[in-house]
Amino acid sequence: MGAAESISAWGDHLRRDRRLSLHTVRAYVATAERLVEFLAGHQGGPANLDALSPADLRAFLARRRMDGLCNSSTARELSAVRGFLAYACGEACVPRLKGPRVKKGLPRATSPDEAVGLAEDVAEQAGDQWIGARDWAILLLLYGAGLRISEALGLT
Repeated sequence: MGAAESISAWGDHLRRDRRLSLHTVRAYVATAERLVEFLAGHQGGPANLDALSPADLRAFLARRRMDGLCNSSTARELSAVRGFLAYACGEACVPRLKGPRVKKGLPRATSPDEAVGLAEDVAEQAGDQWIGARDWAILLLLYGAGLRISEALGLT
C-alpha cells in the first residue's frame, strides 16, 4: 500500500475505530501528509516509511520547529507521526525518539460568573430549600474567600 493510501486508511481508522473528534483526525492526517511530503524531498524520491531512521524523524521535527511550532505542538506532531507509522508499518518500524519537554500549565481560574452559576445550579437541584440555600452559601464562601473545603467545614 502506498503512503497516500496508508494516510487515507489511517484517517478512516481514527474516525471509525478510535472515534476521535473530526478536528483531531484532520490534524493527525495533515501531520502524516506533511511527513510524507517532507520524506519525499528528504529521501530524494517517493517516501519510504519502512526505512525511516531516527535522524529522518529528527530532521522532520526540526523542519516543523523552523515553521514556528512550540514544544506542545511539536509533541503532538510527534505523537501523530508515531501513530501513523505504527499503523502503516507496524510498531517495529517506529523510531524511538524523545519528544520535547512540555511545561505543565497552571489550572485556569474560575470566573465569578461561573462560580455563581455553579452555586445556583447546585441550589436548584437540592431536594429541600434549606439544603439548596446552605450549598449555595458554602460554594460562594469557598470561591469568594478562597477557602479549602476543610477550612470551610471547620467554621462554626
